[in-house]
Amino acid sequence: MAGEWGLNELMVLGIAGLAGLVLALDDWRWMLLAWASMGTAGGILLRQVTEVPEQLAGIQILNSTLLALLLYLTGRRVRTTAPKTLTARPAIHWRFRILAALFLHIIARMAVARFPLPIASPLLLVVTYTLIGIGLLIATLSRSPLRAGLGVLTMLNGYQVFYLSVQDSLLAIGLMAGMSLLVAFLTAALTLVRQEVSA
Repeated sequence: MAGEWGLNELMVLGIAGLAGLVLALDDWRWMLLAWASMGTAGGILLRQVTEVPEQLAGIQILNSTLLALLLYLTGRRVRTTAPKTLTARPAIHWRFRILAALFLHIIARMAVARFPLPIASPLLLVVTYTLIGIGLLIATLSRSPLRAGLGVLTMLNGYQVFYLSVQDSLLAIGLMAGMSLLVAFLTAALTLVRQEVSA
């Protein structure tokens, strides 16, 4: 049991680290890879920590993969005509962004210790708070629609981890996946519009 707890703790740190990479990286391709890996790890952790059916954890993994693929195809199209649309760097240096992600993760752990919720696992709450905080920071520091969209999707990803752990209604989970898909489509559309303006 202690070994399983240690493995889950490592997965929580891995998810927080991947979210930090989404915040810190400037290359949009690596950023998307880190985001897709973060969503996949969240689905795996969800399956290990709770009694969530494999199908629901699979929805989380499949959703992250498909959305990353959609945004990657958008990025490839934009890259050829208006690469500055994708490479607009945040005004804050990457070292500060890494420190901010670490700080948000520590705050998430303190919040879970101080205000625990009996309906959810503490590990999943740490993931939820960390992803919501880092996603909010990504969205507010962004200069490109793709990065801002990934920030919103990171926040939704964090909320989905919590929601899937306490609710197994397939309809509600399908609606959440549809909301993430809508955000991804809006991100792709705004990226393409900005491409046309910049070209």
